[in-house]
Amino acid sequence: MRKTSIAALGVACALAVASLAKVRIFGYWWENPLPYQTIPQGLSSLSAAQCGVCHLEIYQEWKASVHAHALSDRQFQAEMAKEPTAAWLCLNCHTPLENQLATVAVGVKNGSTHQPILKKNPGFDRALSEEGVTCAVCHLRDGVVMGPWGDSRAPHPVRKDPTLINEENCASCHQATARYTDILVCTFDTANEWRESSYAREGRSCTHCHMPAVKRPVAVGGPVRTSRRHLFFGSKIPKERLLSEAEWRSYDLYSSGLSVEIAGDKVVLKNAGAGHLLPTGDPERFILVKAELVDAAGRVVARRVHRIGQRWEWSPKARKLGDNRLKPLEERVLTLPANKDAVRVRVLVENWRISDQNAAYHKLGDDYPRFAVVIQTEKQLH
Repeated sequence: MRKTSIAALGVACALAVASLAKVRIFGYWWENPLPYQTIPQGLSSLSAAQCGVCHLEIYQEWKASVHAHALSDRQFQAEMAKEPTAAWLCLNCHTPLENQLATVAVGVKNGSTHQPILKKNPGFDRALSEEGVTCAVCHLRDGVVMGPWGDSRAPHPVRKDPTLINEENCASCHQATARYTDILVCTFDTANEWRESSYAREGRSCTHCHMPAVKRPVAVGGPVRTSRRHLFFGSKIPKERLLSEAEWRSYDLYSSGLSVEIAGDKVVLKNAGAGHLLPTGDPERFILVKAELVDAAGRVVARRVHRIGQRWEWSPKARKLGDNRLKPLEERVLTLPANKDAVRVRVLVENWRISDQNAAYHKLGDDYPRFAVVIQTEKQLH
């Protein structure tokens, strides 16, 4: 009786939300959320925790990922607070399902992102909204759970969908370039960067690196099969410091896209492992390479710091000032200053999500994860 009532309510909510008009400013997909999804038969909610009852290892990986913190991330919340009237547009990527939105934009006035026409969403699921880019975003359509096999004895309907690992699924959030106003600019060009690379020509898509294959039971008690990690590694910088020990251990699987080779007084940097510009995505991101010459007593006698990333001016009009990111397979040589006392070269590489200055501007707090050390290496000169 209760299951029937819940299903009926879900259908009613779906029809109510589906009947809403769609936003058309420039016609980009992210101007609208993904369609409302009903709870599959056999389940009581769309929550990731319910998925985790059976898909335990995958659930633990997702919890450690940045996808799980797409909404709660303090930097994202600070960015939305700067432009609250345009926040509806950002939420379509950070909480992509209609189920996750308290209000749905059904249009805009005067073609302006800052004048949305919002309607209350009868199918809003607050708990699901807090999960950010959750399981249902990729794996649920029309009451059916999609996966790589489709023949499992699951407590819910399943369907095989090989397109799950296609780059287009990733591109639906990680390819957004548009200028709406002088200061409201989308600059996420990762998918196009990949399309222009040799990786695309060779058929190596996003999941090859960001969701590496692993042999394991997809569900508890199931057969060992080829599955994929759900860590979605990028910069190795978590959105929150408060991760469990198991979640932190998952970061040991990370592999940097940058390689470092020390050849005498030269440091050779190469984008050896990323099929896009390095770094990619948020223009706030950058890489710091710190190369030091050290004497026999362990003292630093010379040092060079090289920053890799974009430089933007955000006010009064957003514009890119510079961009020295590494293209896929591109090499760059750093020459260290000559020093007769130097006996070895030491290199430290840090991935930065946001600078200390900008983190302070956004009032993110001293405990907000701003960077991660991803490479430490050294070599004797003679």
